[in-house]
Amino acid sequence: MSTLGKNIRNLRLKNCLSQAALADLINIPSQSKISAWESDKSIPNLLKAQRLAQVFGVNLDFLVQV
Repeated sequence: MSTLGKNIRNLRLKNCLSQAALADLINIPSQSKISAWESDKSIPNLLKAQRLAQVFGVNLDFLVQV
């Protein structure tokens, strides 16, 4: 079963990004948020989700598709 966290992780790895590099690209202070999102412990707010979709070159619907 796909989750938002798994989608973020898969897209990050597909784009050869570390959690720290992704955090820099979406302007968050540390990779701890990325880790929490990928483990489904929390979810990004709408603005961060939109930025993630832009970074990954996908639409928001694809990113949140579960």
